[in-house]
Amino acid sequence: METMKFKIEIEVDVTEEQMSDVMVTALEGGINYWCRKAEMKKDTVGGGFEGVSLENEENLIFASDIIGKGGILILHDAESDDTWELNQEKLLNGIKRYMIEENIGSMEELIDNHDADTADQIVQYAVFNEQMFA
Repeated sequence: METMKFKIEIEVDVTEEQMSDVMVTALEGGINYWCRKAEMKKDTVGGGFEGVSLENEENLIFASDIIGKGGILILHDAESDDTWELNQEKLLNGIKRYMIEENIGSMEELIDNHDADTADQIVQYAVFNEQMFA
């Protein structure tokens, strides 16, 4: 029996808040077993990051908000010196891939039902385009 291969595309509206929701879940438990640290890329352009710090309370921005605001996070491997960059385009591709793989119909459905495992899978799809870690 011959198999056919075809491409499935979906179009979904994703808000900055929804991206932050996924990232906060990923950073607070979803990816911690393979990612020891996430930091804002210092030379991130745009998004109003001038003077912004992850540590300075005066200009505080949470790491989970960086992607939604158009910035870049550098993810550090838990066991080596490897790093990966995560930006908004990659996160949106990770969300799209997850929604297709899991047959999720809307961002509202994804956000209402996401957990640490979901966020981990989304970030892995975003960074690696596959599930590297289990």
